Amino acid sequence: MQNQAPFSTSIFWRRRGLVLFVPAVLAAVILIWFALQGRAREQRTIARILTTQGETLIRSVEAARRMGMRGQEGRQFRLRFLMDEMIRQGDLRFLGLVDAQGRFEALSEAEPGSGVAAEALTALPASFEPAWSIIRPGEEPLFVVYRYSRPPRRTMQGGMEHNTFPHPPGERTLIAVGLDASLYLRAVRKDVLTLAMAGGLGLALAFAGAVTLFWRRKVAGLEREVARQERLAALGTLAAGVAHEIRNPLSSIKGFATYFGAKFKAGTQDRELAEVMIGEVDRLNRVVTELLELTHPSELRLAPTVVSDLVQHALKLVEGDCRSKGIAVQLRIAELEALPLDPDRMLQILLNLFLNAIQAMPQGGTLTVSAQRVKDRLELRVADTGHGIPAQDLDRIFDPYFTTKNQGTGLGLATVRTMMTAHGGQVRVTSEPGQGTQVILDLPLKGERR
Repeated sequence: MQNQAPFSTSIFWRRRGLVLFVPAVLAAVILIWFALQGRAREQRTIARILTTQGETLIRSVEAARRMGMRGQEGRQFRLRFLMDEMIRQGDLRFLGLVDAQGRFEALSEAEPGSGVAAEALTALPASFEPAWSIIRPGEEPLFVVYRYSRPPRRTMQGGMEHNTFPHPPGERTLIAVGLDASLYLRAVRKDVLTLAMAGGLGLALAFAGAVTLFWRRKVAGLEREVARQERLAALGTLAAGVAHEIRNPLSSIKGFATYFGAKFKAGTQDRELAEVMIGEVDRLNRVVTELLELTHPSELRLAPTVVSDLVQHALKLVEGDCRSKGIAVQLRIAELEALPLDPDRMLQILLNLFLNAIQAMPQGGTLTVSAQRVKDRLELRVADTGHGIPAQDLDRIFDPYFTTKNQGTGLGLATVRTMMTAHGGQVRVTSEPGQGTQVILDLPLKGERR
């Protein structure tokens, strides 16, 4: 039976966390939507029931008026009697008729002195279809159903009274019915509570989503770092095992190439081939040295180092390359005290960065080097105006043997990162394709070096 790899919680959450979280969020959103729809449906149902009840009473009053119950004292009394009978039904609070001048033609109240004013009713939006609104004439809110009605005109034909409906536009009567609003307002309060709960749940989900994404990124970053360390450890094992075996034959090859090269005159083809062989041996030796330095960095030899002097010395070493490619150099170094650094390692770091910048500007450009103090740290920037680095490659540029250049080992930036870590610092890279690249070295002014 094969051994199974141990379960990794971090890998599980990185690969499965979003798969589990997204359906949970969708389910919560659907539940919230249905809850809100259910509450809104209850509110609309209650409003429709109350509106229907009020409309029925309004039609009863209109029917009584069309039958000629209004006009003389006796008829007016009978209309009032009918309205008083209606007011005794259930949760009816008032029943009123308001004329075109904004005065009550008739008003029946369940409790006299309820405070219903004709002005409050006429202030409602005009409508010849049943409409409703919430008003507060007193302490108790009322659900008012109302409609404007155009009363029939009475004409005499052959000694008999007839109702005809054409009339001047100003002759209209507002019929309003006041009902108990407590049931509707209770539904509204429940809606507000439901909305608040839904909003709270939504905020909680948003917060949980933000935390989940944050930790997914943290875990992904830690896993990349662990993977990098594992690769370095594997390279270290390989380098330690083969460096000795490689360097011994390389020394022999270089010795023989030097010996045989001395046998031929300068300028001859045989002498040139011997020199090429010696150069290639030196190159292989540098690769082995870089690999060993990357995987097993030697102990730092710290000494008080003036950064400006170190930068100027490194620039002198690449001055010829800059001149031959038409690269202008801008130097912006603030006055800084000497720092405890390993000058040889820092020089190697600067040369690596300068050479990378020069290679990125084959047609010329500007190399800018700046250094300044930021709180308790030194920030040294190396910027070029070259072709830049594609966004998809930025996360891999510190990986050993990763390179986007036709020539190079891919160990330069990996070595820079290792040396900066040994100094207790960090290295960051920002780049814009077609605009250039900037490398930021962040070093503590004080503190322990590794």
